[in-house]
Amino acid sequence: MNKSNNIIFISMIMMSLCQSAQALAQHSFKKSNDLDAQSLAEAYPNTTHFIWLNKQQLTNHAHDAIDFISTAPRHGLSSNKYHLTELKQFDPSADKSTAERFEFLLTDGLLNLISDLKIGKLNPAQADPDWFIPQQKFDAVAFLQHAVLQKHLKSELKTLIPNTHEYHALTQALALYQRYVDRGGWNTVPKSPLLYLGDHHPNIIVIRTRLAFEDPLLLLSAKKPSIYYNEILEQAVRNFQTKYGLKIDGVIGSNTIKAMNISAQERVQQLKIALERRRWMPTNLGPRYLIINLANYSLSAFENGEEKLAMRVIVGRKSRQTPSFTANMKHLVFNPYWNVPKKLARLDLLPKQQQNFNYFYKQGIRVFSRENGKKIEHDPYLIDWESISYRNFPYILKQDPGEHNALGRIKFMFKNQWNIYLHDTPERALFSQDIRSLSSGCIRVEDPIALAEFSLNTTATEKIIALINSKENKGRRVTNLLAIYAVYFTVSIDQDQIRFSPDTYQRDKRMADLL
Repeated sequence: MNKSNNIIFISMIMMSLCQSAQALAQHSFKKSNDLDAQSLAEAYPNTTHFIWLNKQQLTNHAHDAIDFISTAPRHGLSSNKYHLTELKQFDPSADKSTAERFEFLLTDGLLNLISDLKIGKLNPAQADPDWFIPQQKFDAVAFLQHAVLQKHLKSELKTLIPNTHEYHALTQALALYQRYVDRGGWNTVPKSPLLYLGDHHPNIIVIRTRLAFEDPLLLLSAKKPSIYYNEILEQAVRNFQTKYGLKIDGVIGSNTIKAMNISAQERVQQLKIALERRRWMPTNLGPRYLIINLANYSLSAFENGEEKLAMRVIVGRKSRQTPSFTANMKHLVFNPYWNVPKKLARLDLLPKQQQNFNYFYKQGIRVFSRENGKKIEHDPYLIDWESISYRNFPYILKQDPGEHNALGRIKFMFKNQWNIYLHDTPERALFSQDIRSLSSGCIRVEDPIALAEFSLNTTATEKIIALINSKENKGRRVTNLLAIYAVYFTVSIDQDQIRFSPDTYQRDKRMADLL
């Protein structure tokens, strides 16, 4: 294409695409039937050039665009939203009106798919009110204007697909579970008593068949249908429990049967939601960052794309949910004080003090009030706690550093509107629980020393331990940028294996209808 033709082509692209985008914004077409003659006239006033046609025949770019739209289901998106069926039915060579209609549909469909793949189909603020990670800024029209000028449109369009191992693994899992749906899915397992290794029960046959749907080799392990719960089946149950975020004990209980009875179609929906949430994420997470998955209670630390650290976490209980957010780590506090939030002091600590008048003393919790602008400390033994209520609580509580401090020995600070932070905890046994939505909103970390090393970008473990052992309240700045992303993915990838988590916060349920 010579320089003169190139200028004409750019002008034509600019005019056609901008007019198409304006018409789309004005009319918000949902179906091709909405595109009447008047709408087309508004979209293409006095336009004789075509983007996708040459002498009313499809160009290579048009074929690439249609092929790309046909891949939408791989990403959990319906190709019908992008007019695929109508596009395949049209014969643009029939007449100019049909050609213009084809042009508009293909441009409209491609613009929508470009946007949906790059930043998501749904508006996060509406689909998940607890998601506070800003949506990326993206101009689909500008992208397409550039892409159609390139020799290989398909290569340009492929750059829109999130290029992460997790995203590609989720698309593969979606294809697998869609095949399960196409096969008719699995049968429901009847209600059963607790079943242990060595038990006999008629439902064992149904359970074995259910598990064999995802693990066909399991049926080969039994020469004939058996009601005996043997070791091979127990291992299959453990594998199932691992995959679906259950307690891994080999016992077939109500939670395991409940997970078995979640249909293949529901799992497909769960995967579609996971893919949509991945598209909400920023393209560039930064050189060093933490991913905290609230759904499976995990924290992973990454540097230059490589996972350096992984640990369990405890997140907000269902009634005090931890939101999805992003922030930058600012500093660490060793041997921290705990300034108890008022709501927590009233709801959680006041009842404990009322039950045991030694509670505040033993826990190192000090009691203050504000009088004439000054902070006054009070002896908790001189307060009539029985006369204090949730509605009448005039005190400020502060816990001194020490072995009983609720924040443990280290807290990790970053600016956010909820006053959430990461911290250690003296309640170490809680990390062994399978359901770890137990906190009041902050995030407790399993290995605070390892996280402190990563946050401060140091391997000087002895210095961190020395700071802790000093028992002095000290802070350390985080000098290397460290981004934090608290997310909610009920489907994740662990060592190349797909893992499902329960929808504890019911955030997937809210999105299901919208998708």
